[in-house]
Amino acid sequence: MKNNQIPSPANRYKMTPADPEKDLNPIAKFTSVVFADGQYVEEIAQTYIGNCHYDWDTTRLIWDGDQLVHHWGVWGYPMRLGSSLLKVAGIGAVATAEACRKQGLMQRAALDSFQAMERNGYDLTVLRGRHYVKFGYVRAWNYVTYKLKPAEIPAIETRQPYQALTVAHIPHMDALYNRDHQAFTGTAVRPTYRKKNPDEMGVYGWFDADGNLEGYVRAMPAEDDPKALVCLEATGDPQQGLAVLGERFRSGEFEQLHFFTLPRQHPILQILRRGAVIVEDRYFDITGWRVRLVNLRSTLEKIQPLLEARLQNSRFAAWTGSLHLDSGQQQATLTVEAGRVRVTDGKSAEHCLQAGPALARFLIGSDDAGEIIQQEGITCTGQTLELVNILFPNLHPMLSHWDEY
Repeated sequence: MKNNQIPSPANRYKMTPADPEKDLNPIAKFTSVVFADGQYVEEIAQTYIGNCHYDWDTTRLIWDGDQLVHHWGVWGYPMRLGSSLLKVAGIGAVATAEACRKQGLMQRAALDSFQAMERNGYDLTVLRGRHYVKFGYVRAWNYVTYKLKPAEIPAIETRQPYQALTVAHIPHMDALYNRDHQAFTGTAVRPTYRKKNPDEMGVYGWFDADGNLEGYVRAMPAEDDPKALVCLEATGDPQQGLAVLGERFRSGEFEQLHFFTLPRQHPILQILRRGAVIVEDRYFDITGWRVRLVNLRSTLEKIQPLLEARLQNSRFAAWTGSLHLDSGQQQATLTVEAGRVRVTDGKSAEHCLQAGPALARFLIGSDDAGEIIQQEGITCTGQTLELVNILFPNLHPMLSHWDEY
């Protein structure tokens, strides 16, 4: 190459999957510099990247020589959708070195990662951020916070003693979490992060007569408001959980008790909705939690039992016909015969949901079907509106704070 020639980005940069044997420290250092001012390198390496559900094969790294200049991180996990499980690629710690920005590195990494996700059996990909609409990510779920003033906190006495839990209790906590959250859409099947920072536990649990963990609550002061105590997770007896939270609230100088990332059908939230509570439902336009379809057919096949159950409990229980689903890049048809559903390649011109990327929103039940149609400007044909209202109800998906990537 002549001295006056500048290498093109395609030739200058090399893209690879992540190698657990040699890339852990470079990734941790790069993530630390971009997101933590160069701090917590070892903690990032041991808890955020290592010892967890980080997917080395689907992650994409871009190098300038031996220098890491872009990271597209993937955390893979089973996500609950009703009684079904979907394989989800959670995207996090996406960053480009400042000197290498505006050269299309993120797009290159993302598109290659999407192909790897499909090869590796993923159904959906989920992330948080504002730069991903161009890649087909659409709104997934909102930030929902329940807020109680001191006088509104239920006056419940603890039914049994409780104590602060340590990292040694995490396997038992994971088992309780999986037991109590198995019907809550959007939640991850644990373990996800196998190691936790002891300083970020904030967990109080109670035990049965045989010494087995029976339930727990996790509560921490809010990052943006130390006067608010935030319950981020709870399992076991909801009355005991509320009693423990009440005592923890009164033990500090708190002014409000909040509940964040608890699923809408969580028994504690059901108790709160019987009384006085403020529920803040925060919407985002191009940021917040977003979802993108990876494999339409596999997703539909996995949720087929749910679709049949929804039909059989509706006025379409005896209906025969087909509903064509079109995401723009992928298409499939639900062929219905008296309550039985098959996923086929046929096309129905009469009943067709041409939703584009927003089809992912219907699949995970991110909102009421009519609301999604209105927000996305979707036109329905035939009985499509009636069918999607039954097949794709609002499931109020929610990912727990402790599983975020």
